[in-house]
Amino acid sequence: MVIHQSESPETVYITLLGTPALIADGESIPFERRKTIALLAYLLVSGGPQRRDQLATLLWPEADSASARANLRRALAELTGLIRPWLNVSTDAIEVQPDQRLTSDVQQFRLLLGCLEPRDSALTPICKAQIEQAVALYRADFLDGFVLPDSPDFEEWQFFQAEELRRSLATALDLLSRPGTVADSAAINYARRWLALDSLDEEPHRRLMQLYAQSGQQSAALQIGASGRWDR
Repeated sequence: MVIHQSESPETVYITLLGTPALIADGESIPFERRKTIALLAYLLVSGGPQRRDQLATLLWPEADSASARANLRRALAELTGLIRPWLNVSTDAIEVQPDQRLTSDVQQFRLLLGCLEPRDSALTPICKAQIEQAVALYRADFLDGFVLPDSPDFEEWQFFQAEELRRSLATALDLLSRPGTVADSAAINYARRWLALDSLDEEPHRRLMQLYAQSGQQSAALQIGASGRWDR
C-alpha cells in the first residue's frame, strides 16, 4: 500500500513502544527517512504546536539554519503524505492533532493509566482492567533500538521519555502484583516483569518472594531470598 499525496488514510495507528511503525488502514507504511520518525514521535509525545526553528535545530544540530530548515521541509513533506488530516502547519510551527482516527500506543498507555489519578484513588475493577490493558500495550521501551547519533538533544529527550514511561510501567506492575489483586499466577508474572525493569530494586524481589510463598512455591521463594535474583 502506497499513500499518495492526494490520498488520506481513514485511520492511522503509530507504535512508539518498541520499534516505531505506522499502520494506515491496517497496513504497515514504511518511512523513507529516520528523521521523519523522530519528527513524528516528538510531535506526538510532546503535544501542542512546536516551533519550526526549534525542530530544525533539534534534528539537524550540525547543519546551518538554511540547510536545517530545508531538511525539516523534506521530512514534513513525507509526514504530510502520511498523516495530512492531522497536521496543522504554519510558517512558524507544526502540530499533530490526534483524534480517535489517529492514535499511538504511548497515547493509549497514558490514557489508560489516567485512572490512577489522583494517586490515592481506589483501584476499582474498571481501573484494574485499564491497567492490565496498559501493561499489555507496553511491548518494549520507548523507541527501543532507535538512535540518532547526530542529534544528541533528541536522544536526550528520547531517554527521559523512556525513563518516564518505564516508571509508569513499574507503578502499574507494582499495583497488579499486589496479593489479592489478580490470580496468583498472573501476579507472579507481573512481579517478574517488574523485577526485570530493575534487577537491583529490592521491592519487586520482596513481592516475588511473597507471591511464591503465598502460592505454595516455597523453594522458589527461598531461592529468590538466597540469591537476590529471579530465574524460575
